[in-house]
Amino acid sequence: MKRVGGKSLVASALLGASLVQADPQSICATENICYSIAVPTSSASSNSGNIYFQLKAPTSYSWVALGTGSQMAGASIFVMYQDGNGNVTISPRLGTAHSQPQWDQSSTAAQLTLLAGSGVAGGIMTANVACANCESWNGGDMSLQGTSVPWIAAWRSGSSLATTNKGATISQHGGSDHTGFNIDLTTATISSDSNPFLTSRDTGGGGGSGSGSGSPAGGNGITLARGNPNAAAILAAHGVIGALVMAVLYPLGSLLMPLLGRWYVHGAWQVITFALMWAAFGLGVQSAKDRNMLFTQTHTILGTVVVAFFGIQPALGYIHHRQYVQTQSRGAVSYVHIWLGRILMLLGIINGGLGLRLVGERQELVIAYGVVAGVIFLCYVLAKVFTVIGAQKAQGRSYKEDRVPGNMRRPYQESRRHGGRYA
Repeated sequence: MKRVGGKSLVASALLGASLVQADPQSICATENICYSIAVPTSSASSNSGNIYFQLKAPTSYSWVALGTGSQMAGASIFVMYQDGNGNVTISPRLGTAHSQPQWDQSSTAAQLTLLAGSGVAGGIMTANVACANCESWNGGDMSLQGTSVPWIAAWRSGSSLATTNKGATISQHGGSDHTGFNIDLTTATISSDSNPFLTSRDTGGGGGSGSGSGSPAGGNGITLARGNPNAAAILAAHGVIGALVMAVLYPLGSLLMPLLGRWYVHGAWQVITFALMWAAFGLGVQSAKDRNMLFTQTHTILGTVVVAFFGIQPALGYIHHRQYVQTQSRGAVSYVHIWLGRILMLLGIINGGLGLRLVGERQELVIAYGVVAGVIFLCYVLAKVFTVIGAQKAQGRSYKEDRVPGNMRRPYQESRRHGGRYA
């Protein structure tokens, strides 16, 4: 028993040492929209209890939001807007991709308390908030001892909502009016479980100065993914080019060889498609960085794997062609090139659907993509089956022709010598 108690004391001492008092961590997503977060050491030690955060922005914004999670879908979101009486409303909502997040009135909703120092003063909205259960929500959780905890933020300029209604309708933000950042919460600990944003200048209902004036570049344990003004266009281009490459161009290029029997047409087509694939990949990487989801989602990981393996296909295709010209038959490299290409095309099509789901596209668009991609891939499979059957019939005829003496064998022999459509 003494040994167990000793271990417990050591563990407690080590945990306490890792939660040395720091300060609220602050970040400004733009020049004038700032957020601060603080975790009491008591909450960090038990991974439950109050956390504190502050939202601060000019009154020229209709609403400003902060959320826990790495993306809008499934995030716990806290929306601040003016109440029309010199104070602010703070509304707990659940993120649902690209549709408006709705006021969460469930039993698991974030328990938010608007604290002293909140209000509207000098053209600035300030919300000092205590959350009693923000470590877990209907859609996710976070560790209050985490060293790289993801948060998201969004905002919308416009006129005041002027309402105390927590379920008020909010206008959709623009393509560049959002960002994401990671926070090392071990550097945001505070010793007292109380409002950390008050100063001697704060009075109840006043604007509050707090500590939300952090650097736009981030720092002190915060990694910021700044809002990209071209984020929406980059994401759209990635999706369109990627879908075109995987669902249309690669399958068609694969069919050109058996249909036309011209290796250089097949090669040229696939080289152009190959270049477009890398363009889509580059756009995807930038889009993932904008949203703090690079290599953290199945879509981004699988996409990287597919593109990496497609990267060796040109070399395999060249070796396959050279071997076929010399031997008039397929070798091991040929079958690797052919079957690897087929598997990668299928995975690419599947990954396109995962990407649409990830960004929360409309269900109709996801279904339309699935139908179009499925039909094209089915046509590809049927065309391959018919060409194989045709090749087998041709080989059967050639066997008979090989048994006929003289010049009657010449047409098939000439076709084989020049690497015709059976390559």
